Amino acid sequence: MPRQLGRASWIVFAAVALGSAGCSRQDERLQQHREKFESLGSSTAAIGEAWLAGQTSGTYTSTALQQTFLLVEQERYALASAPDALIDPRGAELSQAAERLSRLIAAMIHDVRVADATSLRKHLTTIPIVPSKSR
Repeated sequence: MPRQLGRASWIVFAAVALGSAGCSRQDERLQQHREKFESLGSSTAAIGEAWLAGQTSGTYTSTALQQTFLLVEQERYALASAPDALIDPRGAELSQAAERLSRLIAAMIHDVRVADATSLRKHLTTIPIVPSKSR
């Protein structure tokens, strides 16, 4: 019996160790995705603010926003390619916020195309993913 208990203990220990390593990797992956989305949110804000300040043309701004949109979509795909990330409430929330960011960027592209500075200003205040102030 002691030998079986010892073997069972090792199996439980190994399962816990592997499970906690998986959680750690999941936490790390979600944090990396969050940081990428935060960076893209910051880029979106900077692009929009530059256009509002007259520092960039409409064509340049539209192109930069389109490229940012593509990067957000690529990162969303990378996040969604791991089902475990979407099962995790943090990953699900991040995925939803990234989708809102994509829709917002699309609206901002339209704002620039029709030269609607008022609408763009409003959109800039609703960017869903930005770096937290506590870092």
